[in-house]
Amino acid sequence: MSENPWYRAKDEAQLMTPGLLVYPDRIKHNIESMIRIAGDVNRLIPHVKTYKMQAIVKMQMRYGIQEFKCATLGELQMLIACGVKHILLAIQPTKEKVTRILKAQEEHPEIRFSTLVDNSDSLTLFSDLAKAHKQQMNLWLDINNGMNRTGIVPERAKTLYKQLFHDPNLNAMGLHIYDGHIRPLELKERVDHCNSDFQAVEQLIREIKEEGGVVPEFITGGSPSFYPHSLRLNNRLSPGTTLLWDLGYQKIWNESPFLHAAVLVTRLISKPNTNIYCFDLGHKAVASEMPLPRVEIFGLEGAVHKGQSEEHLMVEYHKPNDFKVGDLFYAIPYHICPTVAKYSKAYSVKEGEVGPFWEIEARDYQV
Repeated sequence: MSENPWYRAKDEAQLMTPGLLVYPDRIKHNIESMIRIAGDVNRLIPHVKTYKMQAIVKMQMRYGIQEFKCATLGELQMLIACGVKHILLAIQPTKEKVTRILKAQEEHPEIRFSTLVDNSDSLTLFSDLAKAHKQQMNLWLDINNGMNRTGIVPERAKTLYKQLFHDPNLNAMGLHIYDGHIRPLELKERVDHCNSDFQAVEQLIREIKEEGGVVPEFITGGSPSFYPHSLRLNNRLSPGTTLLWDLGYQKIWNESPFLHAAVLVTRLISKPNTNIYCFDLGHKAVASEMPLPRVEIFGLEGAVHKGQSEEHLMVEYHKPNDFKVGDLFYAIPYHICPTVAKYSKAYSVKEGEVGPFWEIEARDYQV
């Protein structure tokens, strides 16, 4: 490892492992890069699921970003505490969550709340609940343009949108299109794929307008398709992982301007056999939904990750070294979002100095 790499803390003895470190200066760079790609801060409605921290939300707010997406009630509550202007719960809620949204809307009239709908049964439920609470719900029609996770396919969406548009208990915000399935490594191929899958959405918008409807706005993409969608006109953009970045998205978007702004710290805890090293970085400390390797350990590039259990990561490494039990190492995860969710707080590091902990407030589903 080099003498003073960007990720190294000066006082490593105070770091308890496994641990999460975040770097405010790098997060600031990433926010500025997001705004530069968007071209206008008002196009951005970033997702908070990656980091779940008020500190990072407030950094963005200082740049003028006032609208955010979230996926859980815990994240929604965190955004309320931050005093943002608009919160989009970007997952179609069931009855008990709709009730919580309506309650929050009543208690915080200064904040606009919205969510998603993709079927007529949910739309009817939302309308009935809004009417019972003497409120109006703000809804985005969730469009499935190829990911097949949630949403209604564009070819069947017009009738549902008309139902939403004409319901007096509901306010049609527009369309929500998330295309996380678009992941070609080559930029032109990624742009072409994004544009091809978006053609059906453009046709839907034309048909709605031709029949007298209005599509106030449409929110497009996430982090992998952030750049392709930034080339459009009049759409909103909702990246999220761009704030911290990780190896998974770095491999998809290698030419991106985003910097890694979060790392894990781990210590070598055993050398059980020749060329075998064990670290205290089990799958309780790093996202483990993908095959090994799940992290890249600085200073052990090229190592073979042999196995992982709840508290241990076993690595095979053949290059000459003088590693000792107790040595501290830094690692970049392949998937930062579920990794952050494993920690209640993160060390903040600026110019090598370890500052105060940043609380990860929005980890809970029950709030």
